[in-house]
Amino acid sequence: MWESLCLGISEFLFMRKNIMHFMVNSSVNSPRSLEDSIRNLSNLSAGFVKSWNQQNRDDAQATSESAFKALDHIQNEILRRRDDMKSANTWDSSNLQNALKLPVGKILKPASEQHATEFSSMEEGNAFFPENNNLTDLTLEVALNKLKHRASNQINFSLTENKHYLYIFTHSGMGQPNTISSFDLDVFCDKCKQVLVALNT
Repeated sequence: MWESLCLGISEFLFMRKNIMHFMVNSSVNSPRSLEDSIRNLSNLSAGFVKSWNQQNRDDAQATSESAFKALDHIQNEILRRRDDMKSANTWDSSNLQNALKLPVGKILKPASEQHATEFSSMEEGNAFFPENNNLTDLTLEVALNKLKHRASNQINFSLTENKHYLYIFTHSGMGQPNTISSFDLDVFCDKCKQVLVALNT
């Protein structure tokens, strides 16, 4: 009886260990490499444009959700590497610093409450900058930060000559005003590829 009890306990612990291993197994949903995420984002953007133009809204929605997962992985990984270099005092001499200064789009800063209202009322797929002379170049680093702190309910896009432009509203905080940022996904991916080169040199 004692042997049976011990055997039962051992089987239970073995099963419990396997269940827990399955729940936390990093290979189940392991993050893709940065290179894979950039390539995936580029392909998803092209797929989104095709689905939207074909008025396949369900497919476009699903593709958009996957694209933002790739975007989040890209911004998290690049900003993490930037912060690591700053902590190690290797930032000033890094190629990454120059790569992050590359322009990828435009930013409206500051964006007024009127701009915010106008932006929120824009039809999905027909985003544009509210009329304003405060547009300046948007660097890759700033674009990554705006993605990280984006207002999830104030995101839009436009398709111009099959170019996929993403528009992001970011609320004020940490001493920064409200902003509206926009960039072409193809340009964004190309600049992120230059980050890869900088990280490997």
